[in-house]
Amino acid sequence: MAVRQYDKIPIVETARRCGLVLDSRTLRRTEVEASCPFCGDHGVGKHHLSLNTDTDQYRCNLCGAHGNSVSLYARIKGLSNKEAYLELAREAKVYPMPQAPSPQTQERQPVPLERRHAAYSDMLEHLTLLDRHGENLLERGLSEERIRANGYKSMPETERGRRLLADLLRSYGHELSGLPGFRTYYGEWTLSGPSGFLIPVRNKDGLIQGLKIRLDEVDAPNRKYRWLSSRGLPNGTRSYSWVHVTGDRSRKCAFLTEGPLKGDVASFLARDELFICIGGVNALHGLTDTIRALGVREVVEAMDMDQMTNPNVRKAVLAMRREVQKIPGIRYSKYTWNPAYKGVDDYLLSRAATM
Repeated sequence: MAVRQYDKIPIVETARRCGLVLDSRTLRRTEVEASCPFCGDHGVGKHHLSLNTDTDQYRCNLCGAHGNSVSLYARIKGLSNKEAYLELAREAKVYPMPQAPSPQTQERQPVPLERRHAAYSDMLEHLTLLDRHGENLLERGLSEERIRANGYKSMPETERGRRLLADLLRSYGHELSGLPGFRTYYGEWTLSGPSGFLIPVRNKDGLIQGLKIRLDEVDAPNRKYRWLSSRGLPNGTRSYSWVHVTGDRSRKCAFLTEGPLKGDVASFLARDELFICIGGVNALHGLTDTIRALGVREVVEAMDMDQMTNPNVRKAVLAMRREVQKIPGIRYSKYTWNPAYKGVDDYLLSRAATM
């Protein structure tokens, strides 16, 4: 079926006519940033919606919503694409007052852990790992065997592939309502999220709690990873920042770091040392419960070295340290290395290369 072609409708002008909040600092760039009206950006003042002034396309780097000027206007105004185009084609220089998107008051909560694990396990079984993603993981120091064992897979690259995956999971009896990452689009279930590879985030028993995406394209160094989430989208479900456990779970000493992939790599390079990985320096929910449940007697802090130069990171790390030190019977120490290597995974990889 032929795709309808529209005359050029400038994306930024369309955004203004939709009443979107634009980041004024980016107005002279090719990629203008705006607050996403579909997922709420997780807070006032956030700008995850990218508006490309060359292609007049938009994409939210948080929830994955994407399209062109006409579909953006149609979705916000509740019109068909044809109606939206006719309205946009009319000259109009009166813009509504920009309104910051407000998060949904009632968010759909994820289904229980066992159901998430079962659905995500079947999902990963039917996905592949693209060569470029496999090479990325090998460069980090993982072996091909460990890459397979950890279950990393690439996000489907086409919308058709994402819909087929959703249909397949439903045919297996998985309910997609309440499964973070899945949503409906014009009544059809599909997988939402940016391109990249998926990182299973597991609990102390090895069950998959959720999935993180290592993005192919990033606009800032601190935006490389996103939780697989369909928060704010039709029939979508939010994700949480779950604590990841990797390595030999029988050990009584656990290393504490940030990021599930960092922990996976460090554990492998350190001969299966037990690692507990938080989603971010401020994402402490569930951390102390995880430490208690594992029954460890010692926790060794192995957070990134940017805490030495970034006061905000240092403040968050100190808060985390105080929380863990409150746990009765826990010995707490700090693992230090050459600050030329930011993360514990980088340091262990450099050490392995010299052995």
